[in-house]
Amino acid sequence: MLSPELQHVDMKSLTGLLYLLEERNVSKAANRLFLSQSAMSRLLQRLRDAFDDPLFIRTSKGMVPTARAAALEYPIRQMVEQMAGLNSVRSFSPAQSERSFRLQTTHYQAQAYVPYIASRFYQNAPNASLETSTITETSLIHSTEHHVDVVLGSNYIQVPNSFEQCLLGREKFGCIMSKNHPLAHKAQITLDDYMQHNHILVSMGGTSRNFINDALKDQVRERRFSFRTPYFLAALATVGQTDLLLSSSRLLAERFQEQFGLTIRDLPFSFPDPKYYLCWPKALTDDPGGQWFRALCRDVIRDMIPYPEENPDKKLPPE
Repeated sequence: MLSPELQHVDMKSLTGLLYLLEERNVSKAANRLFLSQSAMSRLLQRLRDAFDDPLFIRTSKGMVPTARAAALEYPIRQMVEQMAGLNSVRSFSPAQSERSFRLQTTHYQAQAYVPYIASRFYQNAPNASLETSTITETSLIHSTEHHVDVVLGSNYIQVPNSFEQCLLGREKFGCIMSKNHPLAHKAQITLDDYMQHNHILVSMGGTSRNFINDALKDQVRERRFSFRTPYFLAALATVGQTDLLLSSSRLLAERFQEQFGLTIRDLPFSFPDPKYYLCWPKALTDDPGGQWFRALCRDVIRDMIPYPEENPDKKLPPE
């Protein structure tokens, strides 16, 4: 605990002590601190009282610091330099950083984009670390604390008002099936084709709402789900080995089309393109490291997403 005397020592007094240690002269130290010589003498007396030490001894060769004053020089210099740094422009060097960055996203985007984000991340910041975790449709708004630097989400993810977000781009939905599926030979499938087969549901968690069902409206009662999973690659692998249909974004399905033996057709009904967003806590907007990481994620995704947003730096209000 600080003594009552030390609790009243301000930064100007500590800076004055540092100047006295450097100059060994009251007048010169006073000039650097923009004080009169008498004011500097009073400041020195306050320091002596606070540290219970004379601090300097006058000799024929000038002011000589006591052992106590000499021992104080290093910690005070550190403190003064750290305080001075609070007003300087903060910078971030990814090549030198050992910071741990936190990324949250859906299972789909984790598989579609995160490996490429990680690749560029470690090319630029080899000593930093990247931690990823999964979000659900409602997990952001239900959490009281957000220990995250970047969230990659879609218009299906609810974003709280404490977040900024910008639109990255969009993908197209398609009907994904095995290349051996009875419908695979058809260039276009009908709604009757679509409804007569069983389906796979990839669930995000959070709510039981299904957005394809919203689009189907009256036909939803006819749609049957035979397999439910939160894992997109598991759904694709299952599609390739069954007669089930999967309705989802096409990008990842196209990437694994040959490996899993898939065919992709247009949906036989109107469905809006899913939009993808970059989100982050407003409190981290001016953080240099966060700005670097957001720019990296944005650039990687815009290079890959089928329909990139023309103005990705535009911030959007939470929906």
